[in-house]
Amino acid sequence: MESLRADARRWRALMAARCFSVSIHHPVGRTHAVNAGWEALWRAPAEVFLQLNYNMLEDPQLVENGIMPHVERFFRGEEVAIPPISYDTDLVEELTGKRGGAVWVCSFGVPVRDAGHGFEGVLFQFAVPEAAEIQHKYEALIEDQRALQASLEARNRELEETVRVIAAQRDAIQAMSVPVIRVADGVLCLPIVGMIDDARASALLERLLEAIAAQQAAQVLLDITGVPALDARAAAQLVGAASAARLLGASCTLVGVSPALAQTLVELGVDLGGLDTAATLAEGLTRALAARRGAAQRSAAVAAQRNATVAARAPERGERGEAHRPAALPRGEAHRPAALPRGEAHRPAALPRGEAHRPAALPRGEAPSRKR
Repeated sequence: MESLRADARRWRALMAARCFSVSIHHPVGRTHAVNAGWEALWRAPAEVFLQLNYNMLEDPQLVENGIMPHVERFFRGEEVAIPPISYDTDLVEELTGKRGGAVWVCSFGVPVRDAGHGFEGVLFQFAVPEAAEIQHKYEALIEDQRALQASLEARNRELEETVRVIAAQRDAIQAMSVPVIRVADGVLCLPIVGMIDDARASALLERLLEAIAAQQAAQVLLDITGVPALDARAAAQLVGAASAARLLGASCTLVGVSPALAQTLVELGVDLGGLDTAATLAEGLTRALAARRGAAQRSAAVAAQRNATVAARAPERGERGEAHRPAALPRGEAHRPAALPRGEAHRPAALPRGEAHRPAALPRGEAPSRKR
């Protein structure tokens, strides 16, 4: 009996405490008793609340707060520790205007079993004022994170636009760095300024071949006056470009080789592969124009000789192919002499009287020859 009285005193002390809330629930979820601390915590009249037949398993706020799985475990007879949540009694229609409000609470559930297989759920709750501050800080942190995310996305868009502009500028600069200039009919000039790297060499070769094919060029001047240094790799790339141009029928001349570049190429032992060179662009252009004039003159001479040959052979073909033959007769007509008047016999033309038929006179000293 003394042990039971001690347990009763302890229970009464818990139910009378106002520093924390104690509520007793049926296994089906309904609340049937609360202590004084519950009323102090939730700032709502206990009598009104108990008459509502409130059921924790049917509370939508607990679903929204994400703690319903913990509540369900509690009503299955398990001990549970429910994370802090903010619960607003003003959202319960029957408690609206009953001095309620939102409260941050932390909850612990303990099953109290009877002699049989039944139990009651005892829920202990206490306020966590600092949780509100933590929540505000958390919400502020989330808001800052969203703002930072938006700022990062805007910055990424700016960077993408900047990268696009830089790429377009790089392409434009690269196109300007390897311009192909038509200096004369069939003559192209490719001035190169700056160092020659792999990317620039590839662009150079591509633009050169496109220009040669488009303009049917026969002479190309590779001007390296503006190249400060030329290594073995760059020289090999120029030789490769000249070889590719020759495959399209254009000959290349390397112009603008400075004494320093010439000395460097000799020291490196670079073989230009028979690539023509000229000291200045003017000299290279003079050679190219002279080559073009010579080619034009040779083409004109060959064409004139061919025309003369054709004209000379035309009469011979006519004499050899044309034999003397009478005019063609209509079909069915046989060749016969012209008809004579009736009674007229065919006879040679009459000679003057006293003239005997004799052969034509021969020059003096000529004797008539006999047929063998």
